[in-house]
Amino acid sequence: MIENGERVLVTLLRSFGPWKDSVYLVGRLTPSYLIRMKPPYVLSRPETGHVGTTIELQILADVEAYRSLEDNFRKLGFERGENANGERVSWRWQVKTESGATLVLEFLVGHPGAGGSKTQPPLTLGNISALSIPYSSIIYDHYEVKEVSAALLGDDSVVTETIRHTDIVSFVCLRSYVLDQRHEDKDAYSLIHCLRSFKGGPEAVAKALRAALDSRHKEAVETALQILRRRFGDEEKSEGYLKDGPIAAAKFELSGHTGTPEARLTLQRRSADLITHLLREIRA
Repeated sequence: MIENGERVLVTLLRSFGPWKDSVYLVGRLTPSYLIRMKPPYVLSRPETGHVGTTIELQILADVEAYRSLEDNFRKLGFERGENANGERVSWRWQVKTESGATLVLEFLVGHPGAGGSKTQPPLTLGNISALSIPYSSIIYDHYEVKEVSAALLGDDSVVTETIRHTDIVSFVCLRSYVLDQRHEDKDAYSLIHCLRSFKGGPEAVAKALRAALDSRHKEAVETALQILRRRFGDEEKSEGYLKDGPIAAAKFELSGHTGTPEARLTLQRRSADLITHLLREIRA
């Protein structure tokens, strides 16, 4: 699935032409780029077919860029995807690869503040839009760069493109916001997966987040930490491992497997303990 996702991403960047430097990867592929260690040291991760990208808003307002993107989507066989309510939306697109796998591409638009979850309208009569996510403009300062080679969709010629993707700070923040809004199990698991497997562990993640608290993105980081505390942390009336965050992460990790209630509880406790440790390290 990583190979298919990279094919979609490389093809997308080719579609943007000179505007490709305004595209940032935030979704499905980023954990594999953030975690550079190899198995068996990296926690195994169930596969999903989503490729999330953040784009700068001016792309959707640029007539030439917009038309080029829309024309290429039609040629490549992309069609609108569905949201959680089964409704076709213009910010989620999907395509079937030659292997029969369905790849989902989601467009998000950088938003500087807390407002979000509203679809930014594209050009009049256009068919592509982007979903606004709170504080997602943090990625324009917190990103890493990687070169990826993959075969183009519908062509099979191998090309190399430069990928801009979240660093650990923007990943933790954006994944927390998305988890808080759409409540999908895979978001909780992806967050836990990266925190467990990131080089240097939660201590290294805490150091990076602590530094970001002294930057212009302080509000964005504080908001993310509040979400983590609310979704995973212990409180006077409830223990963290019984909250929706650890439960969602455990459910996704055990998806497709027969797990005992005891096994799920163990995973829930590990996730809650991990977030508690991270928050404690940030305060240290």
